Amino acid sequence: MKCLLLGLLLPLCFLAQKKYYTIGEVLKYARQLTTDSVTVKIRGYITDKVGKSTYLLEDRTAEIRVDIADKFLPEKPFSDREEVIVEALVQYGINRPVTLTANRPVTHD
Repeated sequence: MKCLLLGLLLPLCFLAQKKYYTIGEVLKYARQLTTDSVTVKIRGYITDKVGKSTYLLEDRTAEIRVDIADKFLPEKPFSDREEVIVEALVQYGINRPVTLTANRPVTHD
């Protein structure tokens, strides 16, 4: 009985884990990720502030603009040398660059 219960619950542990996307994957599958309303989880470095609440997020594959509201910024300031985790919605439009909009707090790794 215990083995059956363990066999049924073990796959749920793997389903609960969220996949980390690279920025390259987000750019490649932006149209699909937008229509599915998926929150993507990306590890990268915030390298520059380009607007009031717009930042450049960069990883080894590419860079992308991320809109991060003040309420989602970490309390402790971060530098471009610290890896952060951003959870955001993908914003895709025809003849527009792909951007992200943070919908959860940005965390340090």
